[in-house]
Amino acid sequence: MRHPIFKNKNTVLVYLAAWIPLGFMFRLTLAFAAHLSHAESFAVTIPVVLLMAIVCLWPWYLCRVLPLTSPLNALIGHAIVAMLVSAAASAIVHVFAAMLSRLFPGLDVRIGAAMPVLAGTLFLTYLLATALHYVVLAVEASRQAELLSREAQLKALKAQVNPHFLFNSLNSISALTTVDPSRARDMCIRLSDFLRNSLRLGERVSIPFGEELVLAGNYLSVEQIRFGERLKVKQDFDEQCKDCEVPPLLFQPLIENAIKHGIATLVEGGEIGIAGRRLKDTVKVVVENPFDPDAPACEKSGFGLINVRNRLQARYGSGARLDIEVERNLYRVILSFPCGRGKGAHS
Repeated sequence: MRHPIFKNKNTVLVYLAAWIPLGFMFRLTLAFAAHLSHAESFAVTIPVVLLMAIVCLWPWYLCRVLPLTSPLNALIGHAIVAMLVSAAASAIVHVFAAMLSRLFPGLDVRIGAAMPVLAGTLFLTYLLATALHYVVLAVEASRQAELLSREAQLKALKAQVNPHFLFNSLNSISALTTVDPSRARDMCIRLSDFLRNSLRLGERVSIPFGEELVLAGNYLSVEQIRFGERLKVKQDFDEQCKDCEVPPLLFQPLIENAIKHGIATLVEGGEIGIAGRRLKDTVKVVVENPFDPDAPACEKSGFGLINVRNRLQARYGSGARLDIEVERNLYRVILSFPCGRGKGAHS
């Protein structure tokens, strides 16, 4: 298991920078306990700090073997290791001080007198590093639990989309069978194509934006059988949006909402506008439709918006937004979410 400090250069630099104040602490401790000059204290402190910077990475692996679920075993295990590290590091410092005695006469004798203080400092430093590694492990476990929770929520919300859409589509087909059987048959074929494509997503948590647009187009082809010339669609998307990852079937509920509560309320129908823009690392999608402000409100009309808002929250947290604007007889839904890239997550 790779140490988290080595995940990128920034964390390595932060780790090394953290040893600068610790190095000054070691220097002051040695200078006071062994009565060292500035040159002597620096000569001894630098190798000690470099040695401890390497040794204090070890607790990461030991903390994984000794979880805090058994606190007594963990405490005993880490205390034993800390004592061994302190003894070994103290011995190395003593040998190094003996080698430097040619430059600084009597250094090994003075360092020998300060060994108890030095050993105690090294012991506590190692235990401090161990405690910090447990904190890092706890943070990573919390993040992993949050990711699993969000993934489960995304799956549950996604599972709501197809049954809801299928129910509405079957009602439409039922209504067409008595009025225009050939259109009802054509709608059944296109509906089966849409469902086949949506089921092909399997357990994917995200898909490229371009693939989501194809699914939205498949859905619109189903509804255009039902509404004919009453339903017009205008699409305008940046090419840069199409590689961004989005939850599957994110836009279908919005388009369904625009048709059911907008186009369907107008005798002459209307045009749905769907546009997408890439703004640096953010994608902004707008779905707008005309509607009859005097038409009676449908029951449970907020399902699509609630579902999309919840899916955005589960996937992106505070990094995504869903805003609604109403201007006279124009209803507009605006989505903003981060542009993630990849091949699409799988569960």
